[in-house]
Amino acid sequence: MAANSWTPKLTNVAGTDGTTGGGRYAVSNGVCTFTAMIVAHKETQAASSAGFGLTLPVPAASGVRYVFQASLDGRDADNGVWTGEALIYAGSDGSKVDRVRVTGTANGAAVLNIEHFYGDSEGAAEAEILTVTGSYPIA
Repeated sequence: MAANSWTPKLTNVAGTDGTTGGGRYAVSNGVCTFTAMIVAHKETQAASSAGFGLTLPVPAASGVRYVFQASLDGRDADNGVWTGEALIYAGSDGSKVDRVRVTGTANGAAVLNIEHFYGDSEGAAEAEILTVTGSYPIA
């Protein structure tokens, strides 16, 4: 099972996407296992309150809700790491992750859509890093 490279990209982006992506994936016995990393170099905003989604290396089998692990490293912007989930909804066509969420500080650690990356704004010397990992059956 050799690992392949691909370039994950954010979806639901307003204006210019100031991020770069790198990823590895492998497909074995009809299952894709992947790790995607998005690095925010410039300020990037989501097109709606649904927040960012993420392209996948191979389309997922549709009709089921898939949930993956997500982490957001605040780097110089906030100096923290938040954990959360990335998910594909049951009604999705399986071409991408629909939402990426992390836990917030309010409402008993409510899960919040990631809608904004600071990148190099507000004096941040280094960007946020979003990492999503998981496995799913392919279409």
